[in-house]
Amino acid sequence: MNIRTRLALQFTLLVALLLLAGLSTIYYLEKESTRHLFAQRLAERARITAALFLEADEQSLAATEKIRNRFVQELPNEILGIYDSQGKACFLDEPSSSFPAGLLQKLLREPEVATVEGDRQTVGIFYHDNQGDFRILVSAVYVAGQERLAYLRLVMAVVLVLSLALSFGVGWLFARSALEPVREIAQHARRIGISDLHLRVPVGTGQDELTELSETFNLMIQRLDAAFQQQQSFISNASHELRTPLTAMIGQLDITLNRPRPVEMYQEALHSTLAEAQKLKDIINHLLQLAQLDANEATLPIGGRLRLDEVLYAACEESMVLCPDCHISIQVGELPDDAEQLSIPGDPNMFRLALANLISNACKFSGNQPVLCTLTYEESCLSLCVVDQGIGIAAADLAHVRQTFFRAENARSFGGFGVGLALAIKIIELHGGTLEIDSELGQGTIMRVVLPAEE
Repeated sequence: MNIRTRLALQFTLLVALLLLAGLSTIYYLEKESTRHLFAQRLAERARITAALFLEADEQSLAATEKIRNRFVQELPNEILGIYDSQGKACFLDEPSSSFPAGLLQKLLREPEVATVEGDRQTVGIFYHDNQGDFRILVSAVYVAGQERLAYLRLVMAVVLVLSLALSFGVGWLFARSALEPVREIAQHARRIGISDLHLRVPVGTGQDELTELSETFNLMIQRLDAAFQQQQSFISNASHELRTPLTAMIGQLDITLNRPRPVEMYQEALHSTLAEAQKLKDIINHLLQLAQLDANEATLPIGGRLRLDEVLYAACEESMVLCPDCHISIQVGELPDDAEQLSIPGDPNMFRLALANLISNACKFSGNQPVLCTLTYEESCLSLCVVDQGIGIAAADLAHVRQTFFRAENARSFGGFGVGLALAIKIIELHGGTLEIDSELGQGTIMRVVLPAEE
């Protein structure tokens, strides 16, 4: 069942409930009104009976005749009874068993009583006369009232059926009109394929939920487009980085096996092949680390903490070993009075790896020019900066430099795989921080790590 039909049925159900409530109320009020009016007629019939049989000796002949004419107009299935204070039938021989049990006893306590049993109504009155106290009972079936109620039920049933049919039709049309924009969105969405991620669904001018849906869908397509482009870039760059050591290894082995060579040349070829294999291993290890971080498999140790100043010094020492020709200096700015505020939850070894990657990149792309590392405390946050005077990053490449295996044109002549920066970003984000990159082509780069400081 589609949404349009479901909405129409829900609307019809709501109308049915409202109609049933309204029609039931009308029927109940009409039924009670009919019973009340008939009860008044029965009471009047009881008073006429009393006037005819108990007051005849006190009235004129004309008055008695007038009352007699009214008395002969019987009600449908009428039963009359006049009983004295002892419960004996007087004037009329109708036994008290013809009336509801206990009704005569109630008349000893109440001046007038009325009961309903099925279609029959009974009214009794207490009447005081000079001949004594009497109880008069009148019972009849209000046939005309029952017929009117039956006709009312028929009319209500017809009105209910017609109203439900009309409400379903109107509800279906309204649902169709309301869901028409959704159908248009679906039609446009079907046209968007893997080669058409630049297309977008139309966005309305209003501020309703459908506009929000279109904007959200377009945002999703935009993210998919960015992810697909990033995937294409990753495949292209990864293929290049993985192919380079493999090509070198295959070429070296082909040359070596081309003809017999001295032992020294075989050893040289093996060393060269081992070096390329080590590069390939390093690439795969970095890819595995990235995969773990992307899959949220890497977690921080429970209760683990690290001191940023200590980790920074350790990362600089490690980078000095890797890049002995590069001069790395550390500058500590304004720090909090409490040294514990330099401590944050995290893994010291993992964070040291991220900082070492940033510092090593700074040394590599600056041609061993001086690299400055700074640590400052600013407005409840800790800032670590790695500043170099290297080749810089072009403005067009800044948007892609965070991608795995991406290497700018001016960086292809330097060694590396294009994985270290992506790995460092993942580790920093795992520790709740962000990496800001400010660079100008030919003027150097500033890598700024911002971490929240604990209160």
